[in-house]
Amino acid sequence: METQEIVEALKGVWYLATVEDEQPHVRPFDQAAEVEGKVYCGTARTKKVFSQILENPKVEVFAMSEFGTCRFMAEAFPEEDKEKTKEAFEKMGKPFDEENSVALRFEKIKKA
Repeated sequence: METQEIVEALKGVWYLATVEDEQPHVRPFDQAAEVEGKVYCGTARTKKVFSQILENPKVEVFAMSEFGTCRFMAEAFPEEDKEKTKEAFEKMGKPFDEENSVALRFEKIKKA
C-alpha cells in the first residue's frame, strides 16, 4: 500500500485496534498525515492507546468511505523527533502540546 493512498483512506473517521492483556481494544480516530514518507496519527501520552502501543506495537486499522474499505496491519511507534510530531499534528489540523502530544508512526504496513 502506498503512503498517500493510506493517508487518503484515513480522512474522516477510522478505527485503530490494539491489544492489552490479550484483549482487543478498538477506538475511533480521525485524520492521518504523511511526514517524510511515513504515515502518522496523533494521540496523547495520557491515553490508554499510548500505553497499549508501548506494551505491544502491533495494531490493525480499518477505514470505510464511499469508495470502499481500507484495512491493514502495522506496528505503531511513538515518534521521538519533536519536529516530525509537530509537523504531523499541523498536517492533521490538530493542536500540538509539546508535553502531551504524540505522533504514532506506522511501520511494516501490510494489507489485512
